[in-house]
Amino acid sequence: MQKRTWLFGWAMTAFSLFAQTGGTGVFRMLDVPLHSRALAWSGYLVTQPHGDVLQSVSNPGLLNPVHAKKFALSAGSVLPTVKSANAVGAWQGRRAMWMAYAQHLDYGSMDAFDAGGNPQGTVSANETQVGVGASVLVAPRFRVGAQLGMVYSVLGPYVSNGVFANLGCNYIMRDSVLSWGMLLKNMGTQIVSYRDAGRESMPFNIQTAISISPKHMPLRFHLTAHSLQRWDLTYDQYLDNGGQIDLNGKPVVPTEAGFGAKLTRHLAVGTELALGQNLSLLVGYSHQRRMEMATSERRGTSGFGWGMKFRMAKIDITYGSASYFPGQNSNQFSLVIDPARFAKKRQLMSNTHKGVSAL
Repeated sequence: MQKRTWLFGWAMTAFSLFAQTGGTGVFRMLDVPLHSRALAWSGYLVTQPHGDVLQSVSNPGLLNPVHAKKFALSAGSVLPTVKSANAVGAWQGRRAMWMAYAQHLDYGSMDAFDAGGNPQGTVSANETQVGVGASVLVAPRFRVGAQLGMVYSVLGPYVSNGVFANLGCNYIMRDSVLSWGMLLKNMGTQIVSYRDAGRESMPFNIQTAISISPKHMPLRFHLTAHSLQRWDLTYDQYLDNGGQIDLNGKPVVPTEAGFGAKLTRHLAVGTELALGQNLSLLVGYSHQRRMEMATSERRGTSGFGWGMKFRMAKIDITYGSASYFPGQNSNQFSLVIDPARFAKKRQLMSNTHKGVSAL
């Protein structure tokens, strides 16, 4: 059998963008934000007092009756050759709110070679996840939600699939000044592995967040603590750099991350500034992403994200961008469509026409 070890190296290049703990775990696409707002906030959207139907994919506890009969589409590029497309819809059930979603990630194609360096044509890679979710109001202003999903991955000749579940909750104060949420993400198992080497672990992640909007200020602040299931998020080689040199040829001196360095790697912040009734500016920062993806010689804007949201007559549009490493940004557009707005406009036009006819 011809070996295509190049494929895994190529896939890991893309996966490194989403990895938050040194690339551990399979199906890293499960960490790719579906919402442009989450992308602008460095990949996390655990709590939000108000929002659109797309946020329910980030945390099923955010799904609420306001999202009924609404659907959303989003698309973007994780890298110039890595494209994403997503769709979400929600509806009101008898006892719970329901939603369904799908996400597709296309890694593109590249030339294949065997172990001897002989050309073997062109292969492609892509991953898809689909899922359903529901949320219920268990106490005043406190909702609990769950998602069940399946993921299917194709990396050239290798195929894998798995199942996963997300559990989340969200609490909103009466005046919406403060909200708090928690998420248990990617609990599941790999069913079919890429090769006969045993099953790999899922990228399990525990997250919690708080959102505060000071009264009489057009600002909302978000603070997220992620990867709480693991205290030390630094790489293993962070402590063992013996014999390594940097890009300038100088020896790397082994250092140990202190308490502060380990703590801040768990934190991500986001801010939303309302510039008007229909326009908002989004800014975010992830310290772990900056530490992992930036180089010692050039940090640039690694770890930062930004975006904007503006409302049109019938559609809400959100744009998000995040810098992973110098020179490479992830960009995404999201469209949230409310059919009720179209119905209201048709009704208004109908009433206007009847009024004119009566004259």
